[in-house]
Amino acid sequence: MKRKTFLQIFALMGVFVLCSGVIAFGSSLTTEIKAILSREVTIKYEGEVQNMKDGLGNPVYPLMYNGTTYLPIRAVSNMLNIPIEWEAATKTVILGTEEKQPKSVLSFKAKSSNFASKVTDKGSLVIKGNSGEEIKYNDGICYKIWNATYSSSIDKAYKAEIGGKYSKLCFDAYIHAQEEYIGKKFKLVIYDVDDNSVRTKIEIVAGEIKELEVNIEGVNTIGFAADYDDSWGRGYTGMAYFFNPTVK
Repeated sequence: MKRKTFLQIFALMGVFVLCSGVIAFGSSLTTEIKAILSREVTIKYEGEVQNMKDGLGNPVYPLMYNGTTYLPIRAVSNMLNIPIEWEAATKTVILGTEEKQPKSVLSFKAKSSNFASKVTDKGSLVIKGNSGEEIKYNDGICYKIWNATYSSSIDKAYKAEIGGKYSKLCFDAYIHAQEEYIGKKFKLVIYDVDDNSVRTKIEIVAGEIKELEVNIEGVNTIGFAADYDDSWGRGYTGMAYFFNPTVK
C-alpha cells in the first residue's frame, strides 16, 4: 500500500513570523508566542556547515523557544534530500515519497533451520556476474539443496515475519552448485507460511544470477526454499542464495 508521511502544521511552510510571534501547534489552532531568531546557531550535516535557505533561496535561521531549537522544515528537507510538498487545502506538509521504501527481509523477526539461514560468510556475498564482473551484496539468505524435491519442504524454509504490509518481494537469486550440476535447472520456492501454501516457484539455472520480483500482497510470514529436478540426482547438490532480499 502506498503511504505518505504526514506532518500536520498550521502555518506556511518554512516561514517564521518574527517579533510578533510564530504559529504553534495545538487545539486552539494558532497561538502567538515570543521566540528568538538566532543567527549564531550553526547547523552541521555529516560534518559540513549548512547554509539553510527557503524555497526562494533566501537565508533562513533557527528559531529558539522555551529551551528548544526549531529549524525551517523546507530547509531541512532540502539538506537531507527528502522530497517535500505543501498541501494548502489541508495545511499539510508531506515529507517523503508516496512509495514505501524497500526494507530488508533480514530486519524482520525470522526462523532459520538446518537448511536455511542468514548468510554469515562475507565471502559468499561476492560472486561473479553473468558477464564475469564481480558483484558484492549487502546480505542474503542461503538454502542448502538436498534430496531432490524434498529439499524445499516448508518446514525447512527460512521464515520471516513481514506482517502483511508489503506487496512486493525483490531479490537476486543465485545457485552455487557442484560442478556436475552447473547449467542445470533448479527451482526457488517462495511460501506463504501462514496459509501453508506455495506463493510461487521460479526456475533458475545453476551458475547464473536472476533478478526477481514476487507479488506478496497479504503475506504475513514469507518462506524461502529451493529444490531441483528429482529425475537427475540425489544428495547434496549446492546452495541457493537469495541476495539483498527486500520488501516494499
